[in-house]
Amino acid sequence: MQKTNPIRHNENGSVVFVALAMLAILTIIGFSASNTATMEMHMSTNTLLYERAFYAAESGMEHAVGLLRIPFVQQNTASLASGGSADWDFALVGATDNFPTDAGGNPVPDGVGDFEGGVIWLASEIDGISYSVTLWNNNDGGSPTDDADGFIFARSVAVGARGAVCRIETMLNGNATAQATTGYTAQEGAGSGKSYTSNDSRAMSDFTDQLGSP
Repeated sequence: MQKTNPIRHNENGSVVFVALAMLAILTIIGFSASNTATMEMHMSTNTLLYERAFYAAESGMEHAVGLLRIPFVQQNTASLASGGSADWDFALVGATDNFPTDAGGNPVPDGVGDFEGGVIWLASEIDGISYSVTLWNNNDGGSPTDDADGFIFARSVAVGARGAVCRIETMLNGNATAQATTGYTAQEGAGSGKSYTSNDSRAMSDFTDQLGSP
């Protein structure tokens, strides 16, 4: 009777192959997780930088509006008292009507609401982010320095770290018409009709206590 010996398969290298395959899979997973975490970190950083630029641009617009409020009243008091209307001519001083030119040297106006004819009203910085606010007249039939309808454009541009930029654009409306403008008159003089009450003995001239110490 003939004996047959079973063929024995050599499996000595299979463990190494499985180990290498698992190592490769784990490396791919780790690399993918690292890339995902890095991407999310970049996205979070970019979002933070944009938000900071956005709030700086908003602050720039509020800064400009605050600076414009008092001179707007001062520059238009006489006109309003005589029945006229308010305008923004004082804020457009320095604006030009120079448009960019094409290759042939011809002016190329690019529409209402652009920087053409604008003047930089302020430029400042907050928390390391620079911002500037530009004012310019709309297409109201007047010139870049002649506001004919009480409307002007304002754009606040903030530039932060890594080139983060935010732009906010709005239109300002000087809607005061045919009326005299005045400030707060309480206690501007002593006695009845001048002070807040008739028994106030003297005018209020020093508002240090009301405003607080600087």
